[in-house]
Amino acid sequence: MKRNLMNILGIILIGIGTFVFLSPVFSAYQQQEKADQEIEAFEKEKKIPKEKDPLYQEAVSYNQKIYKNGQSGLKDAWSYRTSPIRLKDGKKRFGYIKIKKMDVKLPLYLGATLENMRKGAAIMGETSLPLGTKNSNCVIAAHRGYEGIPYFREIERLKVGDRVIIKNPWEKLTYRVEEIKIIQPDDSDQIKIQKGKDMVTLLTCH
Repeated sequence: MKRNLMNILGIILIGIGTFVFLSPVFSAYQQQEKADQEIEAFEKEKKIPKEKDPLYQEAVSYNQKIYKNGQSGLKDAWSYRTSPIRLKDGKKRFGYIKIKKMDVKLPLYLGATLENMRKGAAIMGETSLPLGTKNSNCVIAAHRGYEGIPYFREIERLKVGDRVIIKNPWEKLTYRVEEIKIIQPDDSDQIKIQKGKDMVTLLTCH
């Protein structure tokens, strides 16, 4: 009887150990599946030509505004979390980012809030929206791995010349890696708009 009890206890402990071991894997699978579903839902949405979409005009105006005022609102963590514009139906998804070299494809959210960073990559507030226009720098932040999902963990795979694809609500934009650098957390000048350039900056921890 005692031996049987010990066998049962051993099986239970093995079961608990297996669950603890596999739990992060299952969590990562679930989170990645949600991210994939968000991208799929975005692809299925009816697209409005940008010339006829008031949202596009709002996005352009926002980009022009922060360029003209020198991104004066880019001063603290709260400013990074703000959403540059409001999307319809309370949505925060602005498209997705795809980086073949890093083997990632993530939904792109507006505002680097904790919630958005858990779900995918986020466009930091007070930085440009990715529209393919000059005088803009869209800063996209993502975790260096989170709950088993790589996110930007493999960013060091990127080399000068590699491509980064962004799909916004109107079109697909392709960018080429020009520079890779390590910056200090408080050096916001490194992520500001550069006159005459259409840029995207990927940001993660080192």
